[in-house]
Amino acid sequence: MNSEALHTGSDLVLDGEVGLDPSKDDDARRAFRDALGQFCTGVTTITTVSQTGEHIGITASSFNSLSLDPPLILWSIAETTPSFDCFSKGEPFVVNVLAADQEGLAMKFAQSATDKFDGVSTQLGLRGIPIIDGCVAYLECEVDARHSGGDHDIIVGRVHRVFNLRKAPLLFHGGAFHSLIGRNA
Repeated sequence: MNSEALHTGSDLVLDGEVGLDPSKDDDARRAFRDALGQFCTGVTTITTVSQTGEHIGITASSFNSLSLDPPLILWSIAETTPSFDCFSKGEPFVVNVLAADQEGLAMKFAQSATDKFDGVSTQLGLRGIPIIDGCVAYLECEVDARHSGGDHDIIVGRVHRVFNLRKAPLLFHGGAFHSLIGRNA
């Protein structure tokens, strides 16, 4: 591709919005983040157990399916997350897909706290990993691969067992939680 082709459309304006290069400055980075927030996602809490036996849980909306055969999912974890090193190849974890009434749990597991599981009802799944009661669905996994992606790592999980309880999910869009209450899941 020649340099002329790279500049084609560089002065494009869509519905009054001028396109910005998110690597240029803080305003453009904020615009990038806001644009990503326009994509509606489900909300998950990823749980595992540390090498010392501590229950670990983090809220993640960066979750997606990857493959049906073999059954693979992916999600990403920030390098700054205290539990960043708890998800090594072969380590087990559970994706707890949060229900519409679990916004409080999403906020609780998004915080840095010493005992996020205090007052949270759980069951133990495969390999002793905590499963949070009341969720929409559960995927019991182990880390199949891990890839660097800027300031995050992408975790690829191989799914070993799945539960689908068919409830209304908790959604995240535009920096706020939403739900599909009243709709069949």
